Amino acid sequence: MNATSPDHDTLRLSDEPEESGEALQRWRILVVDDEQDVHLATAFALRDSLILDRELEFLHAYNGQEALNILSRESDIAVVLLDVVMQGDDDGLKVAHAIRNQLNLQELRIVLRTGHPGYAPEYQVIRDYGINDYKTKSDLSQIRLLTTLTTAIRSYQQLKIINASRRGLALIVEASGQLFERRSFESFTGRVLADMAALLGLPLAGLICVHNPGSPGFQPPHAWTITSAIGALDKRIGQPLNAINDIELTNTIEHAIRSRSTLFTDEYVVLYVSRPSEQEAVIYLHTGRPLDDIEQQLLDVFCSNIAIGLENIALFQQLQELAYSDPLCHIANRTQFVSQLDQLRAGAQGDECVLMIDVDHFSQINDALGHLIGDQLLQSITLRLRALIPQGIVLARVDVDVFALAGRAGELDIPQILAAFSRPFAVASHQLRVQVTTAAARLADTEADGLGCLKDVTIALNLAKQSARGGVMWYSPAMSRASRQRLNLLNDLESAIANRLLTVFYQPQIELSTGRVIAVEALTRWPLSDGQYVPPDQFIPLAEQSGLIIELGDWLLDNICKQIAIWRDQGFGELRVAINVSMVQFNHEGLTDLLASALRRYQIPPELIEIEITESVAMHNPEDVIARIDQLKKLGVQVAIDDFGTGFSSLAYLQRLKADRLKIDRAFIRDMGTGETSIAEMVINLGHKLGIKVLAEGVEFPAQAAILRSLGCDEAQGYLYAKPAPPGPLTVWFGETGLKV
Repeated sequence: MNATSPDHDTLRLSDEPEESGEALQRWRILVVDDEQDVHLATAFALRDSLILDRELEFLHAYNGQEALNILSRESDIAVVLLDVVMQGDDDGLKVAHAIRNQLNLQELRIVLRTGHPGYAPEYQVIRDYGINDYKTKSDLSQIRLLTTLTTAIRSYQQLKIINASRRGLALIVEASGQLFERRSFESFTGRVLADMAALLGLPLAGLICVHNPGSPGFQPPHAWTITSAIGALDKRIGQPLNAINDIELTNTIEHAIRSRSTLFTDEYVVLYVSRPSEQEAVIYLHTGRPLDDIEQQLLDVFCSNIAIGLENIALFQQLQELAYSDPLCHIANRTQFVSQLDQLRAGAQGDECVLMIDVDHFSQINDALGHLIGDQLLQSITLRLRALIPQGIVLARVDVDVFALAGRAGELDIPQILAAFSRPFAVASHQLRVQVTTAAARLADTEADGLGCLKDVTIALNLAKQSARGGVMWYSPAMSRASRQRLNLLNDLESAIANRLLTVFYQPQIELSTGRVIAVEALTRWPLSDGQYVPPDQFIPLAEQSGLIIELGDWLLDNICKQIAIWRDQGFGELRVAINVSMVQFNHEGLTDLLASALRRYQIPPELIEIEITESVAMHNPEDVIARIDQLKKLGVQVAIDDFGTGFSSLAYLQRLKADRLKIDRAFIRDMGTGETSIAEMVINLGHKLGIKVLAEGVEFPAQAAILRSLGCDEAQGYLYAKPAPPGPLTVWFGETGLKV
């Protein structure tokens, strides 16, 4: 009986396509029954039948154990026709249980057949044993048998498709996560081929070629580069597409490129991958067989992830370029230079050097000519440096106007590099002459890592800008030690100010004509736990440079005003206090308000406060200084010009400053011992001509005091009279010496 003849009931589904090829795949059916006749009858009834366009292949088992053995070693069995009662009354149920729970065959369909209707409750069996259908043997005519098998096979096929899709998608998700970790086209594309082969269960054979955006339109094969290949084409990695000696393959890939589409054939697929950045990729994969619909759909999904992955790599490379390259001069930036220093040190031979070049007054060029000219100047400097240095020298821009070079000392010709800046740079219509300040270091003298090395050379460069502009400052480890000491001192100073560990000493100022104490100068002191003091010339400049001087000045002013109030209560109501104010403090907008607030808080007459500024501060921005002094004078405080004679004051400005006192610098008082009195005499006469009192600092000997009296100097201050002291001992001293306040 032929089940496919028109004379019999047959089953061929018209909505399923026929498979090509001579040998059709078969549905494998396992018949499990202890009766030989059942096996023969089943095979006879279904001979030559096609179900879903496939023939049937029968496997036979005559007891439960034999069935389980077959199922454990054979694959792709679609349906088991299983007898309930064999050697035992429930052998079939035991086999069904083992199929689901021991062999874990969930896609396999189980049709339970029994010759004893009602032996086992149908619903209970289907529920508890994973049975898909339950039939009595007497009911299984040819048509019903075909119908039952068709239903079971269709269910098996759908489950296979669903599970294959699920496994494929899971593999795609896992593979995509790993792909997105790749950071180069070569690494990424190599992984893509391996994952595709695993997805389809195919041997590794294929290639990937990519094209970066260029001119619009179709790009010829030589514009495409093979970035990865597995199998016979693996020797073509890095070569253009037209290097493949297979015209048919090249033409097929070209067709996919031209049509921007994917091609599926019986032997291979060519996948076109388009990326948002207008970069393209083509994947050729040798399959050796046609891919089914599910496999094609999985490849489409995977290609979408590949496109995203390729875009991520392109973005990562752009970020790498931004992170490690200077976008203006197209040389290494600071980050890359540090990395290159690490590499240089790893292979160091002992004579490597680092050179840093700072373009002096670059900001003035930007201010005067604009940033465009400034940028072009930096580019011109880059070109000139590149022309001077050999291939092995690293060139970088590590700051706005700072370049750095590193390499072997024999190749880094520092005099030649510096000489290059003696010629002007032609920028637009300008001929710009540039002066540079440089610092250099032997790599072996610096810290062991690139960042530390750059830090050390920067220390030398900063020192060069302070004292050796236009020259070369060679780094020494002592510079780093001094820098660390300075930083430690700064941290300690910040802590000392915050914890009120500083104190104020006072040094008396004497009226020379009467010997009377008329004022004291407030001097900040920093005591240490061992009884020593940090010299003011160490911590005061540090406070000014760091900005701590504002906080220090606020504390100092409050402390002094409080002490003036105490002295007033003790009967020293006319004692004036002179306070040194740095340039940073004097220029601070809040100085006048802060002073006024302290005077009100302690109810002090403003004339008891004298603000001292140095001559250099007074002449820094004279108009601004005059305005600030006017504010102080309106408040009622006095103003003194300290260190007078050391600068080059304009007499016109000096008259406009309306100072109350000039202080002759101690250096001129010291010179009196050699008979030199002209400068002191000039200052005294100048002050008197302008109606300003004059005070001499650093008076240590009676002879100096006598000369100053003879010259008409008004006041004096120095060790001859008293050293700076804390308020308590100084108050006692006032009474013991008989000096009247």
